Amino acid sequence: MVIDDDVMDASSITHPLQDAGFRTEMITEFAPGQDADTFLASLGNRYDAVVCDHILGGRGNARFTGAELVCKANRRAGTPLPAVLISSHVNTDQNGAILRWREGIPSVVDKSDASDAVVDALRYTLDELTGNLARERRAFATPIEVLDVRSEGEEPQAKVVVVGWKIDSSVWMPLRPIEEATGLRPEELPGRWLEAEVNCYAKEASALFYRNIILAPDLPQEWLTA
Repeated sequence: MVIDDDVMDASSITHPLQDAGFRTEMITEFAPGQDADTFLASLGNRYDAVVCDHILGGRGNARFTGAELVCKANRRAGTPLPAVLISSHVNTDQNGAILRWREGIPSVVDKSDASDAVVDALRYTLDELTGNLARERRAFATPIEVLDVRSEGEEPQAKVVVVGWKIDSSVWMPLRPIEEATGLRPEELPGRWLEAEVNCYAKEASALFYRNIILAPDLPQEWLTA
């Protein structure tokens, strides 16, 4: 199933899938008020895989993003539905909404290259869901320093240093999971240290995900005054 609110874009994705031996169908419109869980349930077990665009709220007026749907499809209880996300927003402000669901999205394909990469991305996803986890998708515990927060926008974010990934550079991670895990307000977070499991072998910041976030123990005072 190819899901995109743009009929032409959806059609362009079907061709490489058909060339690879898949039978394809398209969904380009969504029922008013339908959320991701309801939409996913409506697919039932009729499909072997899903390829979904990220932004569905334009012509389709969907109440959910492709990132949410793809994550929930890959994590579906009982029988996961292998799903690949395509997006033209990987390196834009909209990427924050993708990062929020990134743990459940093995592969994100740039929409401009989707016709060439979508089949490989689907195979990569199938590998992960059958237990063959790629090195860059394995998570390890690491300290995280919160430098700043950006509360405005559709997806609030925190500017952090992920020590186990690149200690000499900062990245933006979703803010809401930090707030939910720590109980702290955004203004209380800069300068705090966290611990989380992160896929530290990821090649790009846009591929990082974070789970089991906790507040790190306070550093010994002598470390701070040394």
